[in-house]
Amino acid sequence: MSATANAITPELHGHLLVVDTITGTRWTEILDHSPVRIGRPSEQGRDPEVILPSPLVSRGQHALLHWAGDGWQLEHLGQHDTLLDERPVPPGQRVAVAPGEEIRIAQFSLTLVARTRSAERGPEEAERDPEERLMLLEQKVHGELLGRLDLRRAEAVPDLASEAARRQIRDLLDELVGEAVTLLGDTDLEALLEVVLHRRFSARIMAAGGAPREEDVQDLDWAYRRTLLEVEKKIARDIGLSFRPEHMEIDSQRLDAQFNRVFQGYALELQRGPRLYLVAGLMKRDLWDLIFGLGPLQDFIDSECITEIMVVCRNQIFIEKFGVVEDSRRAFFSDEALMSVIERIVGPLNRRVDRSSPLVDARLPDGSRVNVVIPPLAVKGPCVTIRKFARKPLEVEDLVTRGALSEAMVKFLRACVESHKNIIVSGGTGTGKTTLLNCMSRFIPGKERIVSIEDTAELQLKQQHVVTLEARPPNMEGKGAVSIQDLVRNALRMRPDRIVVGECRGAEALDMLQAMNTGHDGSLTTGHANSPRDMVLRLETMVLMGQAMPVSAIREQIASALDMVVQLTRFADGSRRITGIAEVTEIDRDSGEILLEDIFVYHPPRPGEDSPGYYAHTGYIPSFIEDLLAHQLPDPTTEGFSLTTFF
Repeated sequence: MSATANAITPELHGHLLVVDTITGTRWTEILDHSPVRIGRPSEQGRDPEVILPSPLVSRGQHALLHWAGDGWQLEHLGQHDTLLDERPVPPGQRVAVAPGEEIRIAQFSLTLVARTRSAERGPEEAERDPEERLMLLEQKVHGELLGRLDLRRAEAVPDLASEAARRQIRDLLDELVGEAVTLLGDTDLEALLEVVLHRRFSARIMAAGGAPREEDVQDLDWAYRRTLLEVEKKIARDIGLSFRPEHMEIDSQRLDAQFNRVFQGYALELQRGPRLYLVAGLMKRDLWDLIFGLGPLQDFIDSECITEIMVVCRNQIFIEKFGVVEDSRRAFFSDEALMSVIERIVGPLNRRVDRSSPLVDARLPDGSRVNVVIPPLAVKGPCVTIRKFARKPLEVEDLVTRGALSEAMVKFLRACVESHKNIIVSGGTGTGKTTLLNCMSRFIPGKERIVSIEDTAELQLKQQHVVTLEARPPNMEGKGAVSIQDLVRNALRMRPDRIVVGECRGAEALDMLQAMNTGHDGSLTTGHANSPRDMVLRLETMVLMGQAMPVSAIREQIASALDMVVQLTRFADGSRRITGIAEVTEIDRDSGEILLEDIFVYHPPRPGEDSPGYYAHTGYIPSFIEDLLAHQLPDPTTEGFSLTTFF
């Protein structure tokens, strides 16, 4: 792009990513002056800086990008529409364009990747600079890699599973990344080194509690490697990192809070040689993940301490780490790259996701649950939510250690499950319902036949005699769907001792209640609600979703079928606790409402009190206490026997 018109201050960092959505061709334009003309080649006069070869694009100037001092503005001049995030731009008006927003002209998608580095930027934005610089550099190398492999021609696509193709891509990455990093100036190299070292420390912290994902530096020159290890030792000492499993959370918090400050004091000790080596290694790993893995999400998938990954759009990725949601400071450099990862997830499962079918549920090979929403339903771009599947499932002892419940509550729940009480685990999203259901399922005797039913198989039942059923979405013709309700009905013909439903959220609630009422005691399920009372009301609503019945009849079903509600709550600090265990007792003959009695409750700390709170038995003795005693103590008349066995 020639520097004509008004040159822009060098502090501006701007690119325009252009994708021909028909041919798949993509290229990047550097924004180095204003205005930038977008259009078809002109028959007379100068051609536009951004050329879009299509008869639906006006010649010369279809649209203009203007630099307004604090950001870019888009002006529409053409005969056919210019869209900004699916909305037409009014002719002759200038509309602000934010980084990440999509401009659509004919079949072309243009995405602005721009960020100013002025003194007015806040500390949070400045902190993101190194990751953004790395992303832009990787984007450039990735585009060159696609061009060299000619992956846009279908007949040229190699079998990525073959060792020959992997070797070819590895060799090309070595070459292209090597060329890219050698052109880096000292300022950019130092910024990228900051990213590399932060990730190396993060990998070491996570390695203390699981499998590491560390760059190999064994072939780095010994003198450089010795200097690197010495610098890392000093940084770890100044931050106060222990790299011990029990200190993972503290180490991670200290790293995030202090690394940038401490790094500056030791950055100059690393010479250009090891800097180039480390930056090149990280870039190659990131690009390898993008081609064969899940791109920037791969590190989060491999980390044991991250339980949820939430891609709001390609340049906004949030994670839940140690129970707290935070900005990951990672991004995809295009919707196309994000969509390629989505296809890699849903493809092996014979699921499809496109504009005609923009919603899909899937799972990763390790069992992690994935939900995908793409445009037009997702306004900002493809949206992905991944609920991680723990490699080592939590046991009930782990929940006690974490303060999620008390030992007395464990004894009580164990006796309830063993004595075939029907239980629903209630809570909001991310409160740990499935985790608790998994733990409670361990109490089911090994000789019993269990049928588990889920939308996406997630439960980890350890018993030998388990039949696992999974719902199926409709096919491309909209046929072949098998719902949770269908599976619950079918399970009744499979001679189950127990039915475990991952989540009741619709018309299957009635079938579940009927199963509980017809000899399948001891069934377990979960539901979304904020209290035991709300859970009962939700059950009424769910039954009405599938069957027009009198409310009084529905309440009779619930009171007869359900024994207990276990309520989970997630607190602001990320902790999850059982905040109540209540018995479903009877129907109030005056009001007609279902009555519940609290058995255990959690008492949170008072404002300003430095304590985790405590669990207590309310004093209420459940109506089925004799069943529990029969399973807990063979001889309830034993001398010294007391109800404190449970409470």
